[in-house]
Amino acid sequence: MWVGAIPFELRILTLPERVLVSRFFAAAYIVKLYPKKQGGRSLPVDLLTSGLKGNVSSYFLNTQEIAGMVDEGFLPPRPSILAATIAVTFIGPKNVPLKALAPMLAVRRRRVADALRWLIANNPLYAGIEISEQNLSLLPEDGVPVEIWGNVKWSDQVMLLEKEHAGYVNEHNDGEGIEDGDLTEDDYAYGISPMEDEEDEEVDEDPNDKGGATMDIFFT
Repeated sequence: MWVGAIPFELRILTLPERVLVSRFFAAAYIVKLYPKKQGGRSLPVDLLTSGLKGNVSSYFLNTQEIAGMVDEGFLPPRPSILAATIAVTFIGPKNVPLKALAPMLAVRRRRVADALRWLIANNPLYAGIEISEQNLSLLPEDGVPVEIWGNVKWSDQVMLLEKEHAGYVNEHNDGEGIEDGDLTEDDYAYGISPMEDEEDEEVDEDPNDKGGATMDIFFT
């Protein structure tokens, strides 16, 4: 396991970018987003991202179902891998436009390429891996892939959300700080996502930790 400082090329990756540079795909991720202010019926346009919070649950993935999306010896995989590994649910008002997803689930083609070059040069597990220029060209230069857009759902079952949080989240309506089990926009930008099976991981904010501890998936 890597115990040193996380290199910049990996530290800045979003969740879908992490998937695209991974050699193995053992988990599928369910991203839940909802307004910080519970019970709200709308979300002001100027709070599209800062007014949202959420969490990520991971589940074991049937790797046989995605075998056809992976080209042995080449990375990144085809973008269709994102549709099989990431789903997003907005819980609450339906006036949240899709562009609110951009900071959290964007893919930048150059960042994926830079991360792969670093991994191939520095990680023995990536020895012999070649970059697939064809698959790389299918990724957006800077945007949310259509494979993720297709997995976005809305739910107005706010009561279910409140029941789910009753057991482990201490809600604060002032919107300051980060609650246990919740991820902010910045956390998603640094690729934080719990790796527990079928449950949400509690995440505490550390101003000196930009999510590097969760990046050991690349080094184990």
